[in-house]
Amino acid sequence: MKKLIVCKSGQKSTKSRVIDSSKQCLITKHYTYQYSSQENAGFSLVEVIAVVLMVGILATIAIPSWNAFINRQRVGKANEAVLTVLQKARQEAKNKKLKYSVSFRNSNNLPELAFHPDSDTPDFSKDKTFNDLGLKTGQISIGSNLNNANQGTSSVSVITTTVKKITFDNNGTLPVDATVPIKIVVASSSSNITQTNGLKRCVIIETLLGGMRSAKDSACN
Repeated sequence: MKKLIVCKSGQKSTKSRVIDSSKQCLITKHYTYQYSSQENAGFSLVEVIAVVLMVGILATIAIPSWNAFINRQRVGKANEAVLTVLQKARQEAKNKKLKYSVSFRNSNNLPELAFHPDSDTPDFSKDKTFNDLGLKTGQISIGSNLNNANQGTSSVSVITTTVKKITFDNNGTLPVDATVPIKIVVASSSSNITQTNGLKRCVIIETLLGGMRSAKDSACN
């Protein structure tokens, strides 16, 4: 009677053999290198297409939300800058007992402002308020309900190349003939300035004493 022995060679992943003790090892079965094959396995075309589709769907959902977030941040910072300049003009008027103004205009689809003594012609090239925020052409628009200097009306419109001006007298207050509230509105587009539900922020000068506050969206209409 022959004695069969199952043995393995000394290699790590190798063939199993059935050994006939009388005739040395006879190869009766051959195993493939399973571990090696698994390590070299890649992705199928279907798997790659599925991943690409999932990434595309997620990007479609995320990009609009991201753009809306960026627009809100941009408009908010620009509005804070407008509030800071108006407060500075009011304070300078009080400190120097001199009329100070803030002038606004739109040049080449980029809002500009100038802070200056009222007796001076506004030099928009000196003020870098919006440039320092990194704003580029078309990224924000600016509007107001100003008709003439210190004359607020009931409706807000986009500020064009025509200069709009707010002047504080030497007490840091608005002139007695001013009409309040006066609104300076910042939005992500010119259409949002006039839309009732558009994304926008604004500074509102509410009283002749120069009291001002920030507001947003429908409060800026």
